[in-house]
Parts: sequence; C-alpha cells; structure tokens
Amino acid sequence: MPTKWRNERGWLQAILLFYLLLLNGPVRAQNVILHLKNGDRVTGRILAEGTNSVSLSTPLFGAIQVPAAEIARREVVPPAAAYTNQAAVTPPAADSLTNQAAKAEVKVKPPKPPMTPANPEATPIASTPKAWKHDVRFGLNMRYADKDAQEFLVISKSTYGKQPFRHIFDVNFKYGKTEGTLVANTLAGSEKTEFQLSPKTYIFGLAGGGYDDVRQIDIQYEFGPGFGVELLKLTNFVWKAEMGFNFQKQYRADDTRQTSYSARIAEIFAWRIWEKLTADAKIEFFPNLAEFGEYRLRLESTLRYPVSTRLSLNLDVIDIYESQPTRNVDPNDLQIRSTIGITF
Repeated sequence: MPTKWRNERGWLQAILLFYLLLLNGPVRAQNVILHLKNGDRVTGRILAEGTNSVSLSTPLFGAIQVPAAEIARREVVPPAAAYTNQAAVTPPAADSLTNQAAKAEVKVKPPKPPMTPANPEATPIASTPKAWKHDVRFGLNMRYADKDAQEFLVISKSTYGKQPFRHIFDVNFKYGKTEGTLVANTLAGSEKTEFQLSPKTYIFGLAGGGYDDVRQIDIQYEFGPGFGVELLKLTNFVWKAEMGFNFQKQYRADDTRQTSYSARIAEIFAWRIWEKLTADAKIEFFPNLAEFGEYRLRLESTLRYPVSTRLSLNLDVIDIYESQPTRNVDPNDLQIRSTIGITF
C-alpha cells in the first residue's frame, strides 16, 4: 500500500476514535440517580455500564456495582445540580454507612432443587435420605345392587438404599367376590437388589413368587440376574432400560407344570407431569428362549396425586398377558385399581 494511503487511513482512524470517545464520554461520566426496586436510591457518576451491571463512583462508598436487574429507573442529574447536591450532603455516621451498604447488596436466592419423579425404582435415592422409604396403598370397592360385589386390595412398595446397594420390595394382594363367587384372590411379591456400577449403570438380582386362584396358578416362583442403564434423565423425566435372564416355574390347578427360560427386557419410566401429579410405568417382556413364539408381557403403571405430605390418591393399571395360560383361562388379565396411598 502506498505511504500516502497509509497516512490518510491513520488520520481517519484517529478522527473516528476521537468522535467515539467524544460521544461516549458524556454518557460514562454523567451523574445519575438510580432508583432501585426495593425503594432505595443510589447517586453517583457512571464509570462503566454493561449488560448485567452498572458501575458507579459515589462520594460515600467509592466505586460500587449495581445489578441491572435491581434498577427500576434512572434519573440524569445536571452537572450543577449534582455539584449542589453533593455539597449539601452531610456525611452520615459509620453505622448508617454500614446499613446503606447492606441495603445496596443484592441477595441472590439459591436455585430451587430440580424436580425428580416419585417412583423409587426409577430414580436414584436423594443425596441425604433416610434409608427406608415405604409406600402402602389401600383400595376397597363394595357394591350392593342386583349383584353384590366386594373387592379389597393392598399394594406395598418398600425401598432400602445404602450406596452402592439398593433393595426394592413389592407386594400386591387382591381379593374379591361377586354374588358369593370368587373373582379375585391373588398374591404376588418380589425383591430386587441393585448394585450401582457407575452413576448410570447397575447390575441386579430379581426374585419373586405368589399365586393366582382365578388364573388357576396354585403357586409360582421366578428369579434372574440382569443389567440396567439410565438412558435419559431430565428434571421431570427419567427413562431406564434393563436386560437380563428369567427362570419361572408354575404349579397349576390342572396338575400341570409350566417351566420357562426367558430373556427379560424391561423399560422403566417416571414422569412429573405437573408440580404434584406424577406418573410411572414399567413394561416387561419375557420371550421364551426354549420355545420360540411363546412369551409373557407385563405392564404396570401408576398415576399419583398427593393430597398431603403423606397421603396420596392413586390410579393403578396392571396388565398381564401369557401366550400359554392355564386351560380355559383367558390369556390377558387387565386390572384397573383406584387406591389411597400412605407414604412414610
């Protein structure tokens, strides 16, 4: 580039910088009164102004920073008026300075803790919990009309956690009659022990048993190991997946026995829909490894609304499907239950 053009560009840059300083200088040096949202006022000369705060030089406190979020409005003070006001100010006592400085400080509230779903199986135990947590739900349906019907059910879930272990106990009992005929007599219990490998992975052992008179199962038991992983965790949603092996044996009312060696594929969800309303679901699929085409499917879901710290209203849905049920028994068993829950 020729020397003449370099010199002219240098003069242009110097003139532009001078005008920028000339325009910006009065703004930075102007005297203002900042009216804060808490009712206080701060008078001073602006030193710097950014997106989040304004720096002032005050006659009493020196240089201070006022958060922009705390400023309700500002008032520009003419230079003469500012001089008069500053000259008329009587320096306050030391205690008054301390109080005013304390008022100027902005108290930042700690953030609210993130919401987590209520299902103890779907979420890690809180940072400072008690070891045991119990959730017991009761349901009683009675009808006296053309056909009298009575039904009673209890669902209990207990969790004991002490890192890296966690134990989950489930018990479901249901009994009912219609016109003196047994329509429900079921007991199912399970125990699951988890060992945390990392913040997102764990291994587990699962064992369970029970009976179901309506489905003509005198007694059954099952057990199996597995591996779990946390696929997604948000402030109001958790998704886990499990893969494992399952052995089950049934002794049926028709004097037959059913033995199955199956894989276990499970999806576990927990969702905080609103501030109080929560939902959790567990889907388990058991494809028979010895007999291709045979399988079992279990869906369990709960919609919970707490009416107090310990009392909740619940809607439980359980659906069980077996491709090879006992003779003369429907392969699908759908149960919809309304219960009152107690947490302690």
